Amino acid sequence: MKTYFCFIESDVMGTPHVEPLMAQTDAEALAEAAALLRTHASGIAAHVLCGEDRIGTVRPPTRPDAEPDETIPV
Repeated sequence: MKTYFCFIESDVMGTPHVEPLMAQTDAEALAEAAALLRTHASGIAAHVLCGEDRIGTVRPPTRPDAEPDETIPV
């Protein structure tokens, strides 16, 4: 079973916030990271890793009603 982690990059803190994800697939991990990013007011990016592999990066939307911008793969 894969273990995914999300690193939330912030524009106010130098150290990223790290959380394990419950996702079973890469797509689920990116969706979960996007939801997690929305809970961090100062979050500028959510980087998803599985082991040593970087799965992708999710950035906040440019408009409040827009979907998060997913960048896959890196």
